[in-house]
Amino acid sequence: MDPMPNVTLFILGLFLFAFATELFGGRLKRSPRPWRDVLFMLFGFGSNVLLAGALIGSAIGWALTHWLPAHAGSLSGTAFWLAFPLIFVIEEFAHYCLHRAAHEWRWLWKVHRTHHSAQHLNVSVVYRYNFFWVFMLPQTWMGAIAVYYGLTAPFLAAVLTTYIVNLGTHSSYRWDLWLREKLPASEPVWKVLERIITLPDTHHAHHAYGSKNAHPNGNYAVTIFLFDVLFGTAKIPNSRQEKFGLPISPRLHWAEELLWPVVKKPLLPKPETAPLTTAPEKPAG
Repeated sequence: MDPMPNVTLFILGLFLFAFATELFGGRLKRSPRPWRDVLFMLFGFGSNVLLAGALIGSAIGWALTHWLPAHAGSLSGTAFWLAFPLIFVIEEFAHYCLHRAAHEWRWLWKVHRTHHSAQHLNVSVVYRYNFFWVFMLPQTWMGAIAVYYGLTAPFLAAVLTTYIVNLGTHSSYRWDLWLREKLPASEPVWKVLERIITLPDTHHAHHAYGSKNAHPNGNYAVTIFLFDVLFGTAKIPNSRQEKFGLPISPRLHWAEELLWPVVKKPLLPKPETAPLTTAPEKPAG
């Protein structure tokens, strides 16, 4: 039985549940532009799930079938306990490198910037992508290769693990701080865990700006935060963030956000500030 449809439906159901929880909990209303956020999410979901996966999967499948036909399913006998951690760690490290490069290389930053322009952090940001960013994500490429070689189950387990953590770290509910406050005796466990796994605390800092606790140019790992610790890009604030997004978020044109570098637009004018009110002058005399 092919596990792919079942895992896909589970991931979709998990996202819809998380999204509905924030929607009916009034969290999405905290965004200055909630409808824009939802439309960006739908665009990213369509280009990621429906288009990028199909195109890359078809291209890699065609190439491998023509160049390495004898290797189809050749690793299907590999033990799950060996294949899963190997795929998971390689995939996570590749994403760490891509994510870090996207913050250090200007041209790549403009492709990734769409994910950071959201002025409120919630689960919809999981699918907030520029069209071309999704074609760079290592999960899509590794998935096509893993399925061809017969490693579908361990790859899906790796993807599911990453996805669950990704939803949890983008959620507007700071469940990590809540648990730490309710269970103070567990603090030593959290001190170790937060240096190994990405938690909302560190990922919220990555999406924030304008305070000493923000860390937009660091905390790049999706799941294995140990990469940030080892490579000196980690910051663990243990606090809530005040401002999310970018200082220029309100000035970014939607078309450039979704389609750069094909569409390039200048920054929109700065939002007008309300004029100061002054007391009316008294008539002379």
